Amino acid sequence: MDLILLDWTRMGNAYCLAGVIVQNNQYCVVRPLEARAAQKRKRGWTHWQMDGHSRWEICELVNPKPAGPQPPHLEDVLVRDLKPRRVVAKSAERQAILRATLTPPGQLIFGQPLQTTPRGAWLTPGTGTRSLAGVAVPAGSIVFSCTAKREREQPAYRVSFELPDLGRLNLPVTDHFLLQRAEMAGETPTVRLAALTSIVQWMGDPVVVRLGLSRPYRGDSSQGAEVCWVMANGFFSLTDPQP
Repeated sequence: MDLILLDWTRMGNAYCLAGVIVQNNQYCVVRPLEARAAQKRKRGWTHWQMDGHSRWEICELVNPKPAGPQPPHLEDVLVRDLKPRRVVAKSAERQAILRATLTPPGQLIFGQPLQTTPRGAWLTPGTGTRSLAGVAVPAGSIVFSCTAKREREQPAYRVSFELPDLGRLNLPVTDHFLLQRAEMAGETPTVRLAALTSIVQWMGDPVVVRLGLSRPYRGDSSQGAEVCWVMANGFFSLTDPQP
């Protein structure tokens, strides 16, 4: 079974990957997890496994098996390995995938109402019908920021934008390729913020933003229970989707 890699996000010292497979002539989003780490679903794919590969690359899912459902993370599938085929999806298929995985107008992004705060948005574990979705965002509403809690700590980048019925969301940026391009632009947060803005504005209007829900965690001292936090997993041009 072939997978076209779509969501490639930073998760500590590893990557969380997701992509699409074709079933019954439809694109279905799945999140491959190593079967040997089935009990640790927070474990991602390491740098030595995935560095040198790219979003939109086609990989074989080696010995895929269903994972036990843990709503809202219903896309999980266990695999022995990912076997890159060294080819990437063509531009027309990339556009088709982005359109097919957009949240239809009037539908809830994750199948249940999100709770929002000035510093984030979250869903209660055990609820929801999916943990990965795309939304079309007006390019002019996208604003990046960064924070560093401690001296010498790498800054954490965030993005805010407007969505109908939800207002302005403020989310962590976990898009590996977007962050990588910003880091290549320079060393300072100011230069990197300018690069983030420039890259995303180049994408045209609207920008497709891929959203994902984290595994449950508290996130900050004001959050009493563990929840699934919304992250900005990917930013795409709908007319020219690049890694």
